Amino acid sequence: MSLSRVTGHLTVLGIVAVAVLVVRARPESAMRPPMVTARINATVVSEPAAENHFDHLSALASRAANQRLTPLAESHTATSIRPPIDLMKYTVQSGDPPSSIAANFNLRPETILWGNPGLSNDAGTLQVGQVLNILPVDGVLHVVADGETLETIQQAHSVSLDDIVAFAGNHFNSGGPYRLEAGESLIVPNAQDGTEWQAPGPRVVAGQGRYSPGYYKGPLANTGTSQFIWPTPGKTLSQDYWAGHPAIDIPLPLGTPIVAADSGTVIFSGWDNTGYGNLIIVDHGNGYWTYYAHNSELLAQAGDGVTQGQTIALAGSTGRSTGSHLDFRIRLNGTTFLNPLDYLP
Repeated sequence: MSLSRVTGHLTVLGIVAVAVLVVRARPESAMRPPMVTARINATVVSEPAAENHFDHLSALASRAANQRLTPLAESHTATSIRPPIDLMKYTVQSGDPPSSIAANFNLRPETILWGNPGLSNDAGTLQVGQVLNILPVDGVLHVVADGETLETIQQAHSVSLDDIVAFAGNHFNSGGPYRLEAGESLIVPNAQDGTEWQAPGPRVVAGQGRYSPGYYKGPLANTGTSQFIWPTPGKTLSQDYWAGHPAIDIPLPLGTPIVAADSGTVIFSGWDNTGYGNLIIVDHGNGYWTYYAHNSELLAQAGDGVTQGQTIALAGSTGRSTGSHLDFRIRLNGTTFLNPLDYLP
C-alpha cells in the first residue's frame, strides 16, 4: 500500500473519530426533538472489503443521515382529553369584560354571572382584582339553601335530576343516597338561573351624585331625531350587547371626547352608586334615553339641552370598571334596553 494511500486513510479515520466525539458530547435532548422517539429505517449493508473500509464508512454515514425518520407509537398517548369537572378561580385583569373571560374558557357570558351568585345582574360591573368562579361547563352554580332537595333544585332550573347527579364534579355516589347540606355548591349543567335578564340599568335617584342635584324633572329643552350617531370616534367593541349586559362597551383612551348620540336634555349627570361611575343620561323626548357611563369628566349638567354630536363627557374608567371605555346604552320608554348596534349607523 502506498504511503499516500495510508496517509489518506489515516486522515479519514481522524475525521470520523472527531465526529464521534462531538456526537457523544452533545446532550441527548439536543439529538432529537422533545417527546418524539424515532427509528432509522434499517438497510442491510454487506461488510465491505478491508481495503475499502474507510471509503465505505463515509458512504454509510451519508446514507444513514438521509434515511427517513419514522415516529414510534407513544404507548401512553391519550386518545382524548378529559373534560374539566372542577370549579376554577379567575382573577379579573385590566380590560377584562365578562364576554372575553367566558370566551377564554369556552363558556357563554351568562355562565360567568350564573357561576357567581354575588355578582350583579349587570356584568358590566366587574373590578380589577375581583376573583370569579369559573364553571367547568355552561350552567349554574347553585348554593343549597335550607330545606332544598335535588328535586326542587332540578325543577327550579328546568333540568333533569340525572344531569345533576351524573355530573362528576358534584361527587355524588353512584345510586345514592343523595344528601345535600345547606351552603354547599352544586354545578347544574346546561341550566339557567331563572333571573329576568332585562336589567333595569343604573338607578337615577334625586339628590344622588357629587356634580349635580340629581335627576332632572324640569321641562325638556331639545327633542331628538330618533336617528342616532356613534358617541365615540371609534367603533371597536370590547364587549357586545348580550342578556347580562344590555349595552355595548367601546374601549377608548382616557380623556377621549364622548358626544351625544342624538339631541335631547340631560336628565342625570353625576356619580352613580350602582357601579357606573360618572354617568350621563340624556332624554331625547321621543321615548328614547341614552346612557354614557364610566366617564372621567362630565361636561354637561342635569337640565342642559344638548345637540347631536355635542361633546358631553370625557372617557374614563370610573365606577366598577376594568379599563378606560364607554358603556353606552339605549333605553326605550324607561324600561327596555335595546341593542345599540341595531340603531347606530
